[in-house]
Amino acid sequence: MKNGLHFFLSVFMLALTVGSAWAQSDAEQKIYRADKYFGLKNYEAALELYEEAIGAGVSDAQVLYRAGVSKAHQMHVDQQIEAISWLKGAAASGKVPVDVYYYLGDLYHKNAQIAEAISSFEKYQAEAKDKGKMYQLSEEKLDQSRNALSLMSQKKDIEVFPFGSNVNTPATEYNPVVSADESVMAFTAMRKDEKGRGFVEEIQIVEKDEHGNWLQAQKVDIPTKYNVGTAGLSPDGRHMLIFIGGANNTGNIYSIDKEGKKWSVPAPVGEPVNSRYLETTASITADNKTIYFASNRPDGYGGMDIYMATRRDDGGWNRPVNLGPEINTDKDEDAPFIHPDQRTLYFTSSGHNSMGGKDIFKVLKVGSGWSSPENMGYPINTTANDNYFTLTADGKKGFFSSDRKGGSGAQDVYYFQMPDQYANIPMTLIKGQILAGESLEPVPTKIKVIDKSTNTKVDYVYDPDPETGYYLIIFPPGKNYDMIIEAEGYMPYTVNVNIPNQNYFYELYQRIYLKPIVQFDEMVGQEVSVKNAFFDTKTNADVNPRAANEAMLIEKDSIDVYELMESIIAANDTAAYDYLMDLMYKTNPVSDIDFDAKSDLIETADIVYYYEENDPEDLEMRIVDNDTIMSLPTFFVSKEAKRQAEEQSKPLAYDKSLLEKVHKIYFDTDQSTLTTKGETDLQNVLGSLSEYDGLGIEISGFASSDGNADYNRNLSNQRAISVLNFFNERGVARRRIIAKGYGATQNQSDKKEARRVEIRLVDLSRQ
Repeated sequence: MKNGLHFFLSVFMLALTVGSAWAQSDAEQKIYRADKYFGLKNYEAALELYEEAIGAGVSDAQVLYRAGVSKAHQMHVDQQIEAISWLKGAAASGKVPVDVYYYLGDLYHKNAQIAEAISSFEKYQAEAKDKGKMYQLSEEKLDQSRNALSLMSQKKDIEVFPFGSNVNTPATEYNPVVSADESVMAFTAMRKDEKGRGFVEEIQIVEKDEHGNWLQAQKVDIPTKYNVGTAGLSPDGRHMLIFIGGANNTGNIYSIDKEGKKWSVPAPVGEPVNSRYLETTASITADNKTIYFASNRPDGYGGMDIYMATRRDDGGWNRPVNLGPEINTDKDEDAPFIHPDQRTLYFTSSGHNSMGGKDIFKVLKVGSGWSSPENMGYPINTTANDNYFTLTADGKKGFFSSDRKGGSGAQDVYYFQMPDQYANIPMTLIKGQILAGESLEPVPTKIKVIDKSTNTKVDYVYDPDPETGYYLIIFPPGKNYDMIIEAEGYMPYTVNVNIPNQNYFYELYQRIYLKPIVQFDEMVGQEVSVKNAFFDTKTNADVNPRAANEAMLIEKDSIDVYELMESIIAANDTAAYDYLMDLMYKTNPVSDIDFDAKSDLIETADIVYYYEENDPEDLEMRIVDNDTIMSLPTFFVSKEAKRQAEEQSKPLAYDKSLLEKVHKIYFDTDQSTLTTKGETDLQNVLGSLSEYDGLGIEISGFASSDGNADYNRNLSNQRAISVLNFFNERGVARRRIIAKGYGATQNQSDKKEARRVEIRLVDLSRQ
């Protein structure tokens, strides 16, 4: 029995020994394979095997070191910083390469543990014998850590927000560009190719719904086999600059235009902006005359540099000029964004006083050069890569991309909002809508804006959206403009816009109605009605925006804000138009404004043009930039609104019983010629019109219900026109005549009543 028990125990112990040896062999095999991958710098495959070995209990310092280095090379920052514990354990053993401190310093830096990062880099430099590339990188990263320590101690009062899952994913999203009213945002995204084997760059667009919520992003179909990316978007969201990659690390800037729901075929920006090298990003000034772009062409200072080119008279580009060593370094400078003031440039750089990776910088144009680059500071910039920055013209909202920790993927899209007291700019924003016809629907329209002081046409004015009629224009203070509006089916007309020399931000909502004046099926003129409304859109109340914005202005103590205000005031007028680019997020849609409300902040004026009263010689003709422009006489809205209000406030002196009488003029069967009695009756009405200038007449035509309806209606109109011509030929202008057609008469039994035209005297000031 004892021998049997002894045999059983021997077998059991042997099994344990063999099992342990097998387990150890399995872990060793994984480490062996992982080391092979590590040597080939296939960190993804190596990490998977190292993690399995560490999970099985392996704690060897070399394994921890190599696992940590492998994890430090992962795409997401949140994954990378998980390697800190492994590298700390490996460093504590003292049996691993000294560059463990380099990796620790880099990860501490990304995790915003700046003091630990500085200590680790200093220890690496103290112990490293090789003064090669990694040592040089450690010097740069040590400087970045010290920059980060300084900038993070001066944290700005800004909160940065990531976009949601409708934009950001576990993959990469970057370079956001946004339309004027923030209803559309385009960005570059890394997505799996059609075969699911790799990733390609594509452009996606996300739009807002009627409640102001961002919808799910959708791919923009661009016919090319190469990678594509965003570079810029016009304020109306209908014109986009894009990047299209090429072979052998080349690529150029192209433009596409929105046509209905689709985008046009890409058109190259052209030489000499595009070259056989790499051009990645671009930004065009508000006047469309200067382009800033990034390129790695060989005449630069190293890596990507920022260049500038001006437009020729024929529309092409002059030879690009490098912006020089004030901006460009031996590192990469990319993603230029020129502010609408045309003197403030934002760009991305891994040089200068970066906090780590790529940071966003700002420079001001000074004479023919540029100021020293200013780091935009924390938390806009972080110890990660922060880039592709677009700032609203009032400095109130910024959009950019970053791979900072806490994100959804490798890079995500973020935005921030500045406090209101830092956003006031002394400009006037006009947000309007043009509606036309009896049904008041949008109509194809072109807008030309003329600077009256220089008699020059202002470039870069965006025409009303053909589907909605909405338009957006921004004017600087102290200017006088004429807006010439050319709507399909109507004669061009001019609306004067006189901008006061204000020191506050002024908001003007405008709705323009174009109505045909039809008298018995004949269009005889057009009516232009302009309604202006002034609102404090922050409270949605009838509060004078001057008081609110001047109060904001008093609170300002930032030199940069004053410089920005001064530069915009001094900027040429075309720069103001892209100011609309980023202001609209804080304002209400025109459709939310009650233009019929009783308020001192709402003014309404109507101008009526009758074609017979306006000889072609009465039209205004001006030659602007070699372009001959004809329009109806200029409409001075405020003056006209005041005059019309005064006219309506003056009671007319006349016998009120005149308005109560209905004059009926009868015609012979199938005839439209006035009878002798009819002319006599009309002569009596004419006497009252001659006596009271403020009175007009309403002519109502009626038709018979018997026989052919079209024939009867036409006959009725001809009879009414005979009455209208009677007065018109005797000096009563058509503007004093109101024409109405009522169709079949209600009294079917009286054939005479079906052959009548009715005339009433009316008080024109009450119409």
